Amino acid sequence: MNKAKKIVDKILLSLSSILIIAMVILSIWQVMARYVLNISSPGTEELTRYMLIWFGLMTAAYVFGAKKHIAILFFREKFNPKVQIVIERITDLLIIFVAAALMIYGGIEVVSLTSAQTAAATGISMALVYLSLPVSGIFIIFYTIHGMLTNKTSDNEEVGV
Repeated sequence: MNKAKKIVDKILLSLSSILIIAMVILSIWQVMARYVLNISSPGTEELTRYMLIWFGLMTAAYVFGAKKHIAILFFREKFNPKVQIVIERITDLLIIFVAAALMIYGGIEVVSLTSAQTAAATGISMALVYLSLPVSGIFIIFYTIHGMLTNKTSDNEEVGV
């Protein structure tokens, strides 16, 4: 299971790295095209926006796997360690439910609703943009289940590949 997590970590980090580099390059091109070459480049803004959506959701999934997401631990820390573990497991089950219902099921619904729509400047199918929701939901569920099976808590994991 740890090997699978490392593979998923590398995939998400690689994808996120490629996306952020591409967004920087496209943004630089857009500025240069507009202010230096005096031409418009409408597709780059749209493409950068869609890449940002994918980047945000893929990095959010990775942060879930690293257990470095924002958490309010004030109430949990008021209890003894056994109760804290129970609270963490209940939270994990809620995360799985929300990710499955909203991100995967809802995301698939949105993908099917937008499959006929295309972006104005690039012609990219909007389904491809919204596909980031169910994909990131799958990764979040994978990481949550991995954390439950390996008994990892938010206090004992480090970010790394």
